[in-house]
Amino acid sequence: MLNKYESMVVIAPTISEENAKKENESIKDFIKENGGEVIKTDEWGKKRLAYQINKFKEGYYFINYFTLDVTKVNELDRFYKLNEYVIRNNILTK
Repeated sequence: MLNKYESMVVIAPTISEENAKKENESIKDFIKENGGEVIKTDEWGKKRLAYQINKFKEGYYFINYFTLDVTKVNELDRFYKLNEYVIRNNILTK
């Protein structure tokens, strides 16, 4: 069963904005490859963090709205954790 999700991802500011967008594209590709559909993406660009994360004060923010099978959500979370540029993420049910 496909559920609707919202996921915010913060990507490290050590890479260019273009490469940050490519990282988010790889996340969207992962969702599609696992039977999901990306509905919409909000790109907030580089923003100051509320508090330091891994000594970073800024990060590139992306919010993806998508559908995904419930059984694949843990795999997406693992995909985030394995990506060295993702410094913070969350996955919320819509």
